[in-house]
Amino acid sequence: MFRIPRIPPKLRPYFRPLCLLALTFALSAAQLGGTYAPCALAVAALAGPKLPGFGSLLGAAAGALAFFDFQPGLRFLASAILIFSVNTAFYDSPIYARPAFRSASAAAVTALVQSIYLLERPLRLWVVFALSVAVQCLAVHLLSPLWEKRPSAQDRSRAAALLLLSACSALIPLESGGFSLGRALLSGSALLIACTCVSPASAAALGLAAGAAADLAGSTAAPVYAAALALGCTAGWAARQRRWLAGPLFALSAAAAAVLFDADRPLALLYEAAMGASLYLLLPRQVMPKAAPQEEAEALPPSPLQNQMAQSAAAFRALYDSFFRGTSPTPPENPSVIFDQAAEQVCRSCVLCTTCWHRNYNETYNAFNDACGALLRRGQACPQDFPVHFSSRCVHFSDFLAAVNAELRAFLQRQQYHRRLVDLRRQAQEQYAQLGELLSGTAAVETMTSAPLGYRIGSVLQPRQGCRVCGDQLAVFEAGSTLYLLLSDGMGSGEDAHREAAMTVRLLQQFLQSGIEPAPALKTLNAALRLRGEDGGGFTTIDLLALQRGSGGAVLYKYGAAPSYLKRSGTVTRFTASSLPAGLQEDRQGPECCRFSLPGGSFFVMVSDGIADETDDEWLQNLLSGWNGTDATALANLILSERRSRRGLQDDCAILTLHLSPPDEGQKTPV
Repeated sequence: MFRIPRIPPKLRPYFRPLCLLALTFALSAAQLGGTYAPCALAVAALAGPKLPGFGSLLGAAAGALAFFDFQPGLRFLASAILIFSVNTAFYDSPIYARPAFRSASAAAVTALVQSIYLLERPLRLWVVFALSVAVQCLAVHLLSPLWEKRPSAQDRSRAAALLLLSACSALIPLESGGFSLGRALLSGSALLIACTCVSPASAAALGLAAGAAADLAGSTAAPVYAAALALGCTAGWAARQRRWLAGPLFALSAAAAAVLFDADRPLALLYEAAMGASLYLLLPRQVMPKAAPQEEAEALPPSPLQNQMAQSAAAFRALYDSFFRGTSPTPPENPSVIFDQAAEQVCRSCVLCTTCWHRNYNETYNAFNDACGALLRRGQACPQDFPVHFSSRCVHFSDFLAAVNAELRAFLQRQQYHRRLVDLRRQAQEQYAQLGELLSGTAAVETMTSAPLGYRIGSVLQPRQGCRVCGDQLAVFEAGSTLYLLLSDGMGSGEDAHREAAMTVRLLQQFLQSGIEPAPALKTLNAALRLRGEDGGGFTTIDLLALQRGSGGAVLYKYGAAPSYLKRSGTVTRFTASSLPAGLQEDRQGPECCRFSLPGGSFFVMVSDGIADETDDEWLQNLLSGWNGTDATALANLILSERRSRRGLQDDCAILTLHLSPPDEGQKTPV
């Protein structure tokens, strides 16, 4: 069984700060020269202000206590505090949105703190300091895509590689007899990443950087590990297509570097390189990253229209960042204005004004406080809302009560207007952001792919017993190299549900076929359904599968939909989601999604809640587990027949089945 993980709503505000705390703490152990932790400060710079930045600051404080001596730890913590302060001070300014601001500001703050302690120190310490600042800027650049909504696969791979190498560097100080487990893991990780590089120069640069980190962490006199890993990674890259040869070449090249530079402990270096190469060879093939092919798939050059749309997307995103990001709505009006305005009309000319508003001010103030809650709940002020000592003393109590009711009606109208205005402004803000996402997704350049997977589709639509039309709707279509499977279940059944579901399918298909990415298209449709719901419209569930036919990679999006099922290699996997249907979900929350792969020979099944739901689908999982056929239409008909025999047609039923052809059958069949 598989369920899309979902963080409880109460824990969501604290989940990201806790992750940043743990990450900054762990990276504090990855040091250069025993004095600097550039990757930890890079995370502190990217964490920003508010709670995430404070969580990263706490992680830096814990890392300073755990991994540093007193003076280096104090300088490290001071740098983290100043970085957090700069992020907080400039968060609302336009300069903060510039890509290089956080990298440059963090480097400047670190240089300001550390350079004071380097005055009149040897040149070697200045070189190590300059190298740490450069690594910090590079780490900010490589890790920044992790803070984006949709980082590319290449950006994610670079960030993961940096984190892997940093984690290995943190273990370098753990030595026994000159042998370091951290250096062995660093060697294996460097070889693993080098085999995915595009050119030998990239592999050599990677090995040089990883080896330099090992040299600085161990304070070696000569750049032994830098030379060893540079030669080893280059040799490993040359033999990357023959995995059994890459490991031995890496170890032999490292040994040659040890002899060339007359290393103090050549056997330890050889053991570390051999262990790293062995770990590389022992890794399962399933977890190995794909090696860079000899001929890279070339991206089509962007057309003038794509360039124009990309610029338009950037303009709308800049408008959203400049006017709306970091802003908060104005607070609602204080209810005390009701009594202030009523007193201005009645009490100012009263003979007891001085007595009530000067001598007995606290009693008058408390009387209004006591009455405020009751009259706001009721929407009207009554004499019994006020204490007896106040109502008996007031000589114009009936006039004052009438004035309070008049001001209360005006206050409630202003409050309703304020809520409506805040909601409209929020919707406008989201529309600017979504328009930027739509244009950005449409401007994406398609790449040349390998031969696409073949597929077969089976579908069944069955209206509820007694109805002529089905409230569920299906669609299967292609957009570029992507195959889309779409299922929508309208609210209820009959004509209204059919109309809502058909409209949802039609609009979403138009969005996707025009080149818009699924996530912004779904968010835009959800926002439109929310606005339409205020005029009496309904809501619909949405199941959307986006399959890249070239690679088999798939993304499943759900808005309040029934479970979906994947049968792969004899195993049935169940996908569920807890989001609300489209039209009820908050605009800021996109659809729930899950990424997985669909190899040749696998089945994917979508159903509406008329077939199965989370509480009654064990029979369907058993049926799929025992299915050994290859006909997608026969499977869809079998599912409907089994559902009919169990409880009849109490609701609209929709079934959509996908079977990917084995690699030797490159064919597809229409719906």
